[in-house]
Amino acid sequence: MDKKPYSLDLGGSPWGEDCAKLGHTPGFWTRNRAEVALYRAGLLALYGTPPEGIELRSRANRHDFGTYHTLEAVVDPAKDDGSHAHYIEKVETGFERWLHAGFSPPDPGHLKNATQAARFINEAIRGAINTTRPLPGGSFFPDEFETLNTNLRSAFPEIAEAAIA
Repeated sequence: MDKKPYSLDLGGSPWGEDCAKLGHTPGFWTRNRAEVALYRAGLLALYGTPPEGIELRSRANRHDFGTYHTLEAVVDPAKDDGSHAHYIEKVETGFERWLHAGFSPPDPGHLKNATQAARFINEAIRGAINTTRPLPGGSFFPDEFETLNTNLRSAFPEIAEAAIA
């Protein structure tokens, strides 16, 4: 049987949060791209890096009012080692609030260009790593912070290196 790659649209932000609205939000393009990048980081924080054969990436969606982006999971079933279904189930469920993934609700409304957006995303990820860091004795509080911190450090090693040592 031929196993062809397929994709799933995961949305552009946590399902319980407001997001940038095409045709309504000033600076929509920059804000939308920043939200999608942070949503990806949030999914990585909660569920870890995808197994081989799954890629989380931004997807352009064309609309009468313009183009907006969402996060998509591109799945190659030929590379499934048995872990795809479990991981896809988790990322399809997503999460309700930014805080569940260790992030403050983003406010990228002041961003003017892609360079500022990239810096904003980097700083937001660094902030989440710092927020979820272990206590001086090495334990985490709350316990969920251990998963978030470990997964963020693994997914973003360059940013983690610049975070609190």
